[in-house]
Amino acid sequence: MDISSQQSPLTPLPTAAPRGRDVPQARFWTLALLATGLALLLRLPTLAGRSLWLDETYSAWFAAVPLRELWTSVPLYETHPPFYYTLLKGWTALFGTHEAALRSLSVLASVLTVFALPAGARWARLGAKAERVALLAALFLAVNAASIQYAQQARPYAIQALAGSLAVFFAGMLVLSFVRPDPRRWYWMTGLAVSTGLTMWLHNTGVFAALGMWTGMTIALLAGTPGPRRPQILAVAAAGIGALLVWSPFVPMLIKQNAAMAHLAYWIRFTPRNVTAAWTVISGGQVLHYPVALLVLLGFVWLWQRARAHFWLLACVLVLPILALAGYSYVVKPVFLSRLFLWLGPLGMALTALGVARLPSRWRLPAVAVVLALSAHAVLGFYRSRTEDWRGMLAQVARDSRPGDVVLAFPNEVQMPVTYYMKSGPAVAYLPGPFPALHLPRTYTGNSGAPNIAPEDVARIRALTAGHPRVWLIERLAKLYDPDGIVMKELANRYRLVQTIEGNGANIRLYEAADGTLRPGR
Repeated sequence: MDISSQQSPLTPLPTAAPRGRDVPQARFWTLALLATGLALLLRLPTLAGRSLWLDETYSAWFAAVPLRELWTSVPLYETHPPFYYTLLKGWTALFGTHEAALRSLSVLASVLTVFALPAGARWARLGAKAERVALLAALFLAVNAASIQYAQQARPYAIQALAGSLAVFFAGMLVLSFVRPDPRRWYWMTGLAVSTGLTMWLHNTGVFAALGMWTGMTIALLAGTPGPRRPQILAVAAAGIGALLVWSPFVPMLIKQNAAMAHLAYWIRFTPRNVTAAWTVISGGQVLHYPVALLVLLGFVWLWQRARAHFWLLACVLVLPILALAGYSYVVKPVFLSRLFLWLGPLGMALTALGVARLPSRWRLPAVAVVLALSAHAVLGFYRSRTEDWRGMLAQVARDSRPGDVVLAFPNEVQMPVTYYMKSGPAVAYLPGPFPALHLPRTYTGNSGAPNIAPEDVARIRALTAGHPRVWLIERLAKLYDPDGIVMKELANRYRLVQTIEGNGANIRLYEAADGTLRPGR
């Protein structure tokens, strides 16, 4: 396949060079569907084989909450918008709540994102060369390990990647309409407004994506587009107002969430070195850092030479959200997580494909082979990785528990995986109380419903364990939620530890009274 490029699939511009022969329609859609089918096949292994981890059980929990509560009381303590949980609620009503069903919504979004790259190029009539680059970008995204990883999680990131990549496409097309007459400008403005609004609805940090796009369009307008400025400014402003209108119902919730988060002793520790983690997600793995970076730089060289306005747009989209969120995390609140930049993965793969096209013809096939081989290595690493095994741990508790056992659990957010997986066995008591435990006079770490352990919890622990010869303790991140070790010290005063079940981030401990007797609490 000839992947020489005069146009970028996301930032097309006509040039003086010939357009080349169009890709025959049947062949084009065959190649697009092959890339999409490969994406689907790579996102199915381990879909049901892995246990849900804590955040995924949050999704299952909130998807089961009544719709009115989900949109009124839940946003007062949950740190994510309710939009994804609402989508998942409808999805599970159709397909069930088992692991594969919960995750399949993300799989669908991820596969559609792969298909959208070539489909967008063909729909926008960008020409044969741009379509070839888009097909190669779809292949790269199909084998991108980060895209595969988050396609297998019942979380909003894969859907946000679809919305975010569409927003980048529409922004590129809107800027192109400033360069050459385009009767479809209103399509691009409307699509940009809706897709950006949805990107912000899918995660609070989506506002940084909007910042990158509108900053990029503004610089592109001022530095790289001809023609009268007034209609261009009005088009960019109208799309921005439209995005704000789509997003505006969430703004009151966001204000309340930010007020609640201001009081959290957040668990993330940000350093400037964390910025490289964002590139890991975009490129598809650490092993791809430098090869993808080199090809992306070559892609930007082509844009600088042939499509200056789109150079500024995509440079801002790719760099500004990362730097802005890093600055926010360093100065205001540490919220920088690498998965927040999954939506930049499709753009990264499009620029990588453009960089391949920029290479001399003899180097293109080897470059593609290197990217695919390293991607396969990263994908195999993901398949072999281990995650929190709540399913296995809780099944062992249900199997090995005896009459008279008592189960304690902290932080209380582990109520989500316990509720999802532990359908039988002893009842579980959550410390300091069932989720959400709101407005207690103590430190909150992860969210406003999960407080830390405090000395006053000792009396409740003694009351719950009195007369019980065996105590199971379910804990996750004990040092974070109980830095003084209050729970374990109290249990050690009267019991001996006889078993530990490790679950890759969460643990379950079994305590037994020595010689079948209980020492009084001290």
